[in-house]
Amino acid sequence: MSLDEAMISRQGRLKFRTYNPGKITKYGVLARMVCEAVWGYICNMEIYSTEGTKLEDTVLSLLDRNLGQKHHIYQDSFYNSMRLVQTLLDRNVRVCGTMRATRGIPHDLEGEGKRLNKEQSAFQRKDDIKAQVWKDKRLV
Repeated sequence: MSLDEAMISRQGRLKFRTYNPGKITKYGVLARMVCEAVWGYICNMEIYSTEGTKLEDTVLSLLDRNLGQKHHIYQDSFYNSMRLVQTLLDRNVRVCGTMRATRGIPHDLEGEGKRLNKEQSAFQRKDDIKAQVWKDKRLV
């Protein structure tokens, strides 16, 4: 399964219209979706309405129907954090994705990553969680 967001184009007045300069459709309604991996069907969707809910709560509500069913979720760095990964693992959901450096990457691994040469990698494990860093043009 895949967890990501999409922008639904909307030009008129709307209280929770969103602006995202990184998207092709810059103004619209932001929808967060869980999609099935093979056919791309939307399994669950939530409209972002500026309520101020925590991102972790949003992810858990999107995955509510799929918790405990041994699914694999692929997500980008916007959603991923070490705390969320541990929460989902406790609920029998595996996670794969990139992670921002500010979201709980182990300090040992971060320091080791700075010493890597191009095309080298390093990893660290804690129980069922594996964090890996590699160097391309920059650290990934």
